[in-house]
Amino acid sequence: MKTALSNLEIKEFELSEISKNIGMGIDNSGLVVYDSLKYDSEAFRNKPFRSEHFSIIFVLTGTLDLKVNLLKYGLNKNGVIIIPPSAIRQFSWENENTHFISLLFTSSFLKVSGILGKYFNVANFLREGIASYRNMEENDRELVLKMISIITEIQDRNDRQETHSEIIKNIFKSILLEVKPYYDEMETDQDYSNTLIYRFIHLLSEFYLSSREVTFYSEKLSINEKYLSQLLKRKTGKTARQFITEMVVLEAKVLLDNKALPVKQISDHLNFENQFHFSRFFKQYSGLSPNNYRKQ
Repeated sequence: MKTALSNLEIKEFELSEISKNIGMGIDNSGLVVYDSLKYDSEAFRNKPFRSEHFSIIFVLTGTLDLKVNLLKYGLNKNGVIIIPPSAIRQFSWENENTHFISLLFTSSFLKVSGILGKYFNVANFLREGIASYRNMEENDRELVLKMISIITEIQDRNDRQETHSEIIKNIFKSILLEVKPYYDEMETDQDYSNTLIYRFIHLLSEFYLSSREVTFYSEKLSINEKYLSQLLKRKTGKTARQFITEMVVLEAKVLLDNKALPVKQISDHLNFENQFHFSRFFKQYSGLSPNNYRKQ
């Protein structure tokens, strides 16, 4: 495989596109409230995609199956998860049984909200690069939902925009402060093996294009290669090699969903020697050739 990365521009599923595709029109405020029962979801449901926005998801009823950078989560009632920017995410749920509400916001909105100054520690859990799942007390969740409903009510109005913008920022800060206690103890997982897994996934999301040998990651983690794979297998059911392969396949699917990108460009970006090797690899691990995947 090549060592030099391509300068391929990867299409991101930006917040303005998401708000348009779910039927909200184009939103440029940097904060979108998504309600799974209110808005269309077919643009991203069951499809892996990447975006540069943060997501905080609150589950009200049913089960939301979520995959973030290869880690799987099953969120039930009162579950809350925070997804960082650039993570590849994939959602799956049953419309009639599952209801969830998401706060989608950009890094710029997070900065202008003012929470990164006075409440700097509140934002620490948003910058770790790993999706973080917790269960909230029902009364705390209900309070958060009331605040979110006020934001949506204000966003539906067109008057006093400057004043309302400031109100929304303050309510947004209040929501993060309400969620904060559930993440105060996250800096180090009490289970050291879980901490190693999080560190491995973080490294993998950073280096998988250039480094696909298990030895590279075990050395970064200062542990034995065999121990890393055994740990991952025991905790997740997959070896380190499987995680690396799945990350490349997932990235390939995200790129192939952008039909404006030629397969050769995608092959180069993913550091394959040539298009043939990429196609063979993709078919081996996905069951479809790149072109057939696009047709499907």
